[in-house]
Amino acid sequence: MRHMSRALAALAVLAVLGAAVVTGCGGATAAQPASPSPSAQPSASPPAGPADITGIVKDFSISTAADSLPVLLVVAAPGSTSSVDRASVRVTKDTVVWTAQGTRGDAADLAEGEQVGVWFSGPVAESYPVQATAGVVMVLPYD
Repeated sequence: MRHMSRALAALAVLAVLGAAVVTGCGGATAAQPASPSPSAQPSASPPAGPADITGIVKDFSISTAADSLPVLLVVAAPGSTSSVDRASVRVTKDTVVWTAQGTRGDAADLAEGEQVGVWFSGPVAESYPVQATAGVVMVLPYD
């Protein structure tokens, strides 16, 4: 009987750990949908749908990876309709960047203090702030 209760306790722990791994690994959820990768099919214009987050780049750091591409902390503007209020967004070589002038740019066009719209690509880690890869970043003009 004692072995059975230990076995049941072990199964309960494994079930909880399994649920934590599935939840913590990210992935699209109803609350944080991941947009289809816009870079998979480059277009001649920015995405038509709403961005996953629109806000100000509050922190701009360079990745320690060999590619030296930026990681942005984007904080949604007050009253924003973004699906999240802040996001740590990794820019990759596949990220499509649009400048405020409406032309294609690159990671060099991104900077702290810029107002941006970001469309996520792939899974979104549900940490706080959420962590995502940028499919598209559009630098927005200030009003």
